[in-house]
Amino acid sequence: MAFAVAVVLLIGSSVLLYRATTRQRAGDSLVAHTHQVETVIEDLGSEVFKASNSRRAFIITGNESLLGGYHSAVQNIPQGLAHLRRLTSDSAERQRELDTIQADIEKELALISSSLPAGVGWTSSSDQEIRVTLQTAEIESRVQESLQRLRTEEDELLRRRQEAAGANYQRTLHMITASFVIALVLLLAQMILLSHQFTRHERTETVARQSQEIVDAFFSSSTVGFVIFDSKFRCTRFNEAFPRMAGLSPEQLRGKTASEIFHEHRMHSDRLLQEILRTGKPVLDREVSADLTAKPGEVRHWLVNYFPIREDGGVFTQLGIIVVDVTARRNAEEALRKLSGRLLGIQDQERRRIARELHDSLGQYLVGLKISLEMLAQSKPEANAAILAECRDILDKSITETRTLSHLLHPPLLDEAGFASAASWFVTGFSQRSGIPVSLDIPPDLPRLPEAVEIALFRILQESLTNVHRHSHAASAEIKVEADAEQVSIDVKDHGRGIPGYILRHVDGEGAKLGVGLAGMRERIHELGGVFEVVSNEQGTTVRAVVPLSIREEVYPLHAGAEGSNG
Repeated sequence: MAFAVAVVLLIGSSVLLYRATTRQRAGDSLVAHTHQVETVIEDLGSEVFKASNSRRAFIITGNESLLGGYHSAVQNIPQGLAHLRRLTSDSAERQRELDTIQADIEKELALISSSLPAGVGWTSSSDQEIRVTLQTAEIESRVQESLQRLRTEEDELLRRRQEAAGANYQRTLHMITASFVIALVLLLAQMILLSHQFTRHERTETVARQSQEIVDAFFSSSTVGFVIFDSKFRCTRFNEAFPRMAGLSPEQLRGKTASEIFHEHRMHSDRLLQEILRTGKPVLDREVSADLTAKPGEVRHWLVNYFPIREDGGVFTQLGIIVVDVTARRNAEEALRKLSGRLLGIQDQERRRIARELHDSLGQYLVGLKISLEMLAQSKPEANAAILAECRDILDKSITETRTLSHLLHPPLLDEAGFASAASWFVTGFSQRSGIPVSLDIPPDLPRLPEAVEIALFRILQESLTNVHRHSHAASAEIKVEADAEQVSIDVKDHGRGIPGYILRHVDGEGAKLGVGLAGMRERIHELGGVFEVVSNEQGTTVRAVVPLSIREEVYPLHAGAEGSNG
């Protein structure tokens, strides 16, 4: 602003100087014009005086050569009057005064001209000459007074014009001086401000350069991958870590699109990135898995964060991507999941072995004891009948409890008839023992499922109903099983008080914070590649598990060994 004001003042000073010069030139012209008018008036008065003196000299001397002044005045006076009229043509008052003066001069010249013939050859005066002389003197006096008045007026006009020109010059000089001083002060202030701004700019550049160096240092030395894409989602910049993560050389990586790097479907990838640029909202913790181009068959897992980069004007034209390699963590999780699955398989096999041992050993012993007691009853007196009856009752209960325990550990129907029969048997027994009515909806044409799937579904059913009996205080429960060519699902729903929120929040979190039942169910289903979820509120809880039927062969690999050990 100071610079703009200074420039305006300098321009204004230049304009004022130009106008002052123009006015000064006009004033000088007017002064010169006044001087010229005064000169013409002087010349005209001189010519009139010359004409009068020439006549008097001729009258006195009779020398005709002395009439040269008269004849010259007769020729010059009209020219002087005409010139004076032109110089004062802008003043009507001057023209009227000149009319009066011209009339008097013409009258005087006419008197002089009429008196000259009578005076030729005469040297003495006469009454006529005296009269003409008096008349011409009177007229000449009047003409000189008029011309003197004109000279006086022109002198006054010249004075005023000179004063006006001087005042104009002084005023203009003062304004120009003030403008230049103010402009210089403003320019000096502008220089100081520019110097201050330049110093600040240098400091800002230094801070920005240091910040950029810090960012570049992190960018280049970080083990996390950093990538920048342009508006067409082509790779323009990356750090040293990312090419190693992507299995590409820097030359191969430059110019590739995001879909080519992460091996995603291009339409889906471009739609996601376009949405980020349009809304300016980042996308965080997006999991991406892909085969390395340089190492076919080697799968890498990445955790990718997308964020927009704002350019000048507030428009998002670039994308930044932070890539974290979580392959080791994924592999560790997969190994842990497999280990959990193996442990669960071992647990199932151990339960099966214990069940068979109980059935084949303890059950047989108890049956033998019952037979022996019956034989004893037949040989003893009638007094021992009550005791023997009690022994038989106890043994019946022991056999029943042993058979129940054996079935609970691993129901034989699960191996012999499949999940549908085992589920019907278990639900019927659960309702009888707990008094909680349970409805079971299983497709009547449900085929035999893979062994691991049937065990997992039965354990989900078993653990869920156990939780219903122990924790939910439900009045009833429903079980629904659905299956198609690709997957099988089971839903166990009760109408109890629900699961506390702090437990429900950890269902998809760390297993250590869950109960053994929920953690075991979750691990079983995840090991089979399925989905496990729990929905709970004040109206009850629903446990849902979905298992694909195309399970891997390595699931529960210890089954054969366990069976062999029991053979």
